[in-house]
Amino acid sequence: MKLKKNKAFTLIELLVVVAIIGILAAVGVTTFGGFQDKAKASSAKAIHKGVQKKLAAELVKCSLGDSTILNSLNCSGISGSNVVSNIGSSGAVFTDKNPYNTSEWGVKSSSSFVAGQTSLSASGNTITLKTCTKTGCATADQLTDTVAVE
Repeated sequence: MKLKKNKAFTLIELLVVVAIIGILAAVGVTTFGGFQDKAKASSAKAIHKGVQKKLAAELVKCSLGDSTILNSLNCSGISGSNVVSNIGSSGAVFTDKNPYNTSEWGVKSSSSFVAGQTSLSASGNTITLKTCTKTGCATADQLTDTVAVE
């Protein structure tokens, strides 16, 4: 009579495999969180640069002879405060969402630093853009640029 040899994993082997999978999962979760933070910061920077470029391009249209810019703003008698108040906070001109709070618009009329938001304020014919790229808004995480209204 032949004896049948059972082939199976021992309890120790199974425990080692489960421990290895647990360690890999723990490392993967912390790494994934870092990727999300970097993506949000990159998105905030991209929104800031996009707003700066669009504002500059729209303002050049007035000097080239267009009568309106930014969907409805009349070029005659234009000033920085007119542009900022036209943009407001409704998302009518810039439809980007705040990467840190997707229920909020990414571009608003404001003079403060808010994580993920590009804040627009005006002083005379100068529009100031302020963006905070990370939660906490340390000085190293702040972007500030200006666009001149001519």
